[in-house]
Amino acid sequence: MNTLFSTCNVPSIKDRDASGDRLLAALQELVPDLRASAQSAEQSGRIPAETIKALEDAMAFRAVVPKRYDGLELPYPYIPQIFRILGRGCTSTAWCMGFLVYHNFQFGHFPRAAQDDVWGGRGYTMAPGQVMPSGKAKQVEGGFEVSGHWGYATGVHHGDWMLLSAPTEMLSGETEMRRFFVPVENCNVLETWTVVAMKATGSDDITLKDELVPEHRSMLVSDLRNGTGEGLAHNSNPLWRMPLLSFMVLGAVGPFVGAAEALLEIVTDVMKTKVGAYSGEKQASLMSQNIRIARLSMELDSTIRLWEGHTEDVWDQVVAAETITAERRQEIRAVTSHVARTCTSICAELAGCVGSRSYYVDNPIQRFHRDISSLSTHALFEYDNMANLYGSVRLGGELSPNAMI
Repeated sequence: MNTLFSTCNVPSIKDRDASGDRLLAALQELVPDLRASAQSAEQSGRIPAETIKALEDAMAFRAVVPKRYDGLELPYPYIPQIFRILGRGCTSTAWCMGFLVYHNFQFGHFPRAAQDDVWGGRGYTMAPGQVMPSGKAKQVEGGFEVSGHWGYATGVHHGDWMLLSAPTEMLSGETEMRRFFVPVENCNVLETWTVVAMKATGSDDITLKDELVPEHRSMLVSDLRNGTGEGLAHNSNPLWRMPLLSFMVLGAVGPFVGAAEALLEIVTDVMKTKVGAYSGEKQASLMSQNIRIARLSMELDSTIRLWEGHTEDVWDQVVAAETITAERRQEIRAVTSHVARTCTSICAELAGCVGSRSYYVDNPIQRFHRDISSLSTHALFEYDNMANLYGSVRLGGELSPNAMI
């Protein structure tokens, strides 16, 4: 497989870890296979079993697991690169498997008994999760009773536990927003993921009816967001002090970067030999095409450096035990929305400049383009809202205490 000229093709990580380096190298070796299986994955609406086995063998799902459970507990800058490298092969795989890797982070905030539940067996979990609260719960003797309907359970067909949030009526009469996890086998999975892109994520809805959840498998959402969960007393590595939303969005934007890199590589190879259907001109001899490839290459290079720079900077702050302010967390939301927007634009222009053959169903160009166009609509990357908040803060405005940062 060809590589880009830019040194950005190699992840920029200062806090090196031998296990992390081996993992990223193994993932890069998977990229050709991911591209080869992307069409069948899309048709089946599932990530292939061979892909999951390869990720297990590479220890990808142990990246965010404490070492006391035989996890890798990698420095944070490795985590976004997992999303990115998988994204060079298949956007659906990067999104779905990346989140199953990431969600291990949330379990580190739950009580120790909960950590034993999810990590005490095979040493990692593959847990889908829904960030937006839905349904309802009530406190009962010994735990909670949870019912409701939750959407977008990405990876549920490959999962073991399901993370979800619900407003909870406590015995005191107060209502708390709480996070729960339940066995996936206890969920009723609804086949709702009838979509034109990101099909292989299998992001169907799930429902629960009067599911009894033990007390230790629940925590306050505010404790998860604020990094005050009791489980952190057992996890002293700086990884666990990463702010929740910053951890999520810096990783989740990785598939955009990987897809843009993939399309730049693929389209550049096509353009080297492509001849205009009517003009008969070699596209590589046209100044306009040369300028386009140069411009998009530089745009992507600068975007990657922005993303990696903020990833490294916030990790440096966490390692130094500095407080990550609300303003800094909001900046990270704005930066990742900008990265997603820029990569989406790059993908669209690349996909449109190589002719109609790129839109045949077996051509990876159209699949990358469709998947990234779809993913760009995700609420995590809501550019107008994030840019508005970021600009407001820079001009002296105040953040709402309920801002999703």
